[in-house]
Amino acid sequence: MDTCFERPIIILSAPRSGSTLLFEVLSQNTFLCTIGGESHAVIETIPELNVAIRGFRSNALTKEDATPDIIHLLRKGFASKLRKADGTQVSLPHHSPIRFLEKTPKNSLRVDFLNSVFPDALFIYLVRDPKENISSIMEAWRSNRFVTYPQLPGFGDWSLLLPDNWARQRGNTLQEIAAFQWQQANDAIMSSLLKLPKSRWHILTYRDLVATPSKQLAALCQFCDIPFDNLFQQICDTHLPYSRYTVSPPAPNKWQSNAAAIQQVFPKIESTLDLINKLLIEQFIEPLSKERVILKTNQDSVTQKDLYKGMSRNALCPCKSGKRYKYCHGALI
Repeated sequence: MDTCFERPIIILSAPRSGSTLLFEVLSQNTFLCTIGGESHAVIETIPELNVAIRGFRSNALTKEDATPDIIHLLRKGFASKLRKADGTQVSLPHHSPIRFLEKTPKNSLRVDFLNSVFPDALFIYLVRDPKENISSIMEAWRSNRFVTYPQLPGFGDWSLLLPDNWARQRGNTLQEIAAFQWQQANDAIMSSLLKLPKSRWHILTYRDLVATPSKQLAALCQFCDIPFDNLFQQICDTHLPYSRYTVSPPAPNKWQSNAAAIQQVFPKIESTLDLINKLLIEQFIEPLSKERVILKTNQDSVTQKDLYKGMSRNALCPCKSGKRYKYCHGALI
């Protein structure tokens, strides 16, 4: 049962980076199978991988955790839950190769482990502007919809993924915890991916996914060696739907409701942002903005309207943020 997988496709990202949106669109490709959602139950029902049994150390798993027995159990668990794009169950045993798509934000801390479970896996690394991403993590905590560990010993309710050294966050502000989660997830992903051949991973930004979905998904299909057929292209050409985990509807610069808080933690995450941008630039992808958070007033917006009069919305913003004008100061006008 556990030998049917061929080059599984694993989406990696920090929590609240848009990975659910990417997963839900890609899962409509008829050449891919999924388990219908995230893999918490498949992974954490194996006692040796259960975070509670492991003393709530973290969600991280290493290649040492991937023993032959664990690999067999995990592949068997995934295989038993496989479903096609139309939701029908995959009949087992399945003698032809299955292209399996997986997405779970906790997997950002498990790349070496997953590489041992699926040695031919392909990884898609989705990154998002840290100001937007950290703000979304903060909103997820506030919503109480993403509590992963109620009454975590020594802390209280904990939301989203649990990195190593989480206990050091006791007494910290919400923005500090959100920045910690964003940084730990991205640092772990990059550390692991850089040990693999470049042919096995692909990086893209949430900004580009939303702005040019058909182009980005066509590139992903080429990377994954799956067809970008007419049916899937029609799906990609339509307006991307909200993901099932959307807390509130997207809006330009929605993160600015948390701007003052993010201003306080932004210097701590700049080293990680620099590493992400280095990878993006190497792939000729527009880097994420390094502009420090600046609180905008209505008067500021009037001044900007005059300052940027006649600016092409697709040109790089004159503020040197590295973003296109329509995604930066143009979005404020």
